[in-house]
Amino acid sequence: MKFVPLITKRKSVAALLMTVGAAIAVFAIACGGTETVEVTRVVKETVIVEVEKVVEVEKEVEVEVEKVVEKEVEVVVTATSAPSDTMMMPSEQSGEFVAALQTVGLPVGTPELCVPTCSNEQYYYSVWDTPVQWSADGRVIPAVAERWELAPDYTSFTWHVRPGIQFHKGWGEVTAEDFAWSTNTVNPNVNPETLHDVGGDLTCCYGETVAVDKYTAEMEIIKYDSRLPGWLFSNLRDAYSIASKTIYDEFGPEGMRDIFVGTGPFEIREWLDNDKILLDALPEHYNQAAHIASARIIEVPEEASRIAMFESGEAMITHVTLPNTPRLEAAGGVRRLLQTVILHVGMNPNFLELTNPKTGEPLGNPGYDEAKKNPEAFPWVSFYDLPGSDCDWNVLLEEVPSDPGSICPEMENGRKVRLAMAKAIDKQALADSIYDGLAWPGCNWAISANDQLHDDAWCVPYDPEGAAALMSEAGVDGFTIGWWAGNEPSEAHQAIASMWKDTLNVDVEFHLGPFTTWHPTFVDRSFIHLVHDGEQGGMPAHFAKGREAQAWFAGGIMWSGGIPFYQRIYGDMLGEEDIQKRNEMAVQFGNHEAFWHWDPSTVEFPVYTIYNGDLISWDPKKAAMHTAPVNMIYPLEDIIIK
Repeated sequence: MKFVPLITKRKSVAALLMTVGAAIAVFAIACGGTETVEVTRVVKETVIVEVEKVVEVEKEVEVEVEKVVEKEVEVVVTATSAPSDTMMMPSEQSGEFVAALQTVGLPVGTPELCVPTCSNEQYYYSVWDTPVQWSADGRVIPAVAERWELAPDYTSFTWHVRPGIQFHKGWGEVTAEDFAWSTNTVNPNVNPETLHDVGGDLTCCYGETVAVDKYTAEMEIIKYDSRLPGWLFSNLRDAYSIASKTIYDEFGPEGMRDIFVGTGPFEIREWLDNDKILLDALPEHYNQAAHIASARIIEVPEEASRIAMFESGEAMITHVTLPNTPRLEAAGGVRRLLQTVILHVGMNPNFLELTNPKTGEPLGNPGYDEAKKNPEAFPWVSFYDLPGSDCDWNVLLEEVPSDPGSICPEMENGRKVRLAMAKAIDKQALADSIYDGLAWPGCNWAISANDQLHDDAWCVPYDPEGAAALMSEAGVDGFTIGWWAGNEPSEAHQAIASMWKDTLNVDVEFHLGPFTTWHPTFVDRSFIHLVHDGEQGGMPAHFAKGREAQAWFAGGIMWSGGIPFYQRIYGDMLGEEDIQKRNEMAVQFGNHEAFWHWDPSTVEFPVYTIYNGDLISWDPKKAAMHTAPVNMIYPLEDIIIK
């Protein structure tokens, strides 16, 4: 294995399976009260309403996995609001809440400069608010937007801003101008320079948002998304917050970077990078004021120190790697499941799409074009247009090729190499050695092995002999492959690299550097290395499949390839309102991936936050499915110190 910091320097390291470590944290980086409403349009939607316990036993360790069970219900898509009957205001605010997190995040007040996790930190600290909110029982509820309407022709979405909401520290009332600017500045279709994490998701579907009057903003719809408005506009996962346009206009993007002004129930007293964030609760809030008076969130990178702080009672909430979870439970900790994560390997540069689905124009694929210059160095790529080849590109649009024997050798050999690499990964060994048996093998990169739609046929068993045979069939005898690993490779990176070397004679060259350095290559599709990313396994299976792996994300991050079938199925699922039909499409997605292996999954594991049940009570009224450390304490306003 080799390491290439910032694409230039190289140094060697040993490749071996390591003991229990912090792989979870590495890949976590790598998507209110009730309101009385008058329904004007209703569609079928899924909410997560019950939990089925599945007990698996590995190495005499009992693993309790919460399996998502979906239920079809009716939810409001277009509604008008009436006064809330449950405006929750505490009788008094008291006590300082203390948490120890691996990181307190990136102190950035400018929306467009928020790289991944930065935006999540803003609203998971309950300092900023998203346009709407996602309740613990799976409903979209009003927040900054008190009501909303979808145009009958599906070409626009109208947001009605709740009058009277004030920005912190005297920065005035929130208006539709703030709402529109906050939406536009993070949308690459409007602001191509944005670094915001939600940008890629927004590019598929939304154009410019304009203020119609003081409290009304209209958002252009490019492609209707049946998940609107819960997806991308709520705290459920990746979203954005409403910020002050006045501050931006006065100070500019760099000047706003250090100004932390939101509309949430807490405001920031102090936020120091690599140190701490201090929060003060507002005495009242339009949605729900906090029960605590203040919060002190401390950055504690070392897990042993976080454990000590929790066991001593200094930290009321923390998070640890899976093997240490039972230890904290023995110290009075209460385990709360946030999400499951499916780790997967994006086999770039398989950028094989021809057309931008949003514009109909030809699509550039510079990463693929670079690989074409020396195809022997990229044997995992399914080339469809090499000189002298006779390939039918259209086979890439099929769920599963109707005649697999007709696939040209250039495409088929790439498929065999990817399948060989998947077979060479001992997923159970990863689960046992790195996660102490508390993880389990993944089978599909976007559908959990615990989901009701899961099919065992999607699983790739560990088969080193079969892997070697596939390499031989493809005429490949070892090669070197690049792998972007962030600032440093994790134990999982190194373990997988070791397996590939031992079984297939594949040498991994790790390319290092922060997200901001590599971001342009993720956007323009010039990226030519693997990426080990994490997808949320708790997301409903009927949510559109193929995120960040097809050109509905053009203008945003596309670091898992550009797959023609993914483009088709993602677009079809966006516009389909019938849940059953979307479920059927999700199965098609699973079948396609199981044949081509564009994005082999490795392991799946649960992510927990641990709180001290002797010191605090916590009954969250809102829910989020994100694995960023800051989500370990969300929502702060529901915490009560005993």
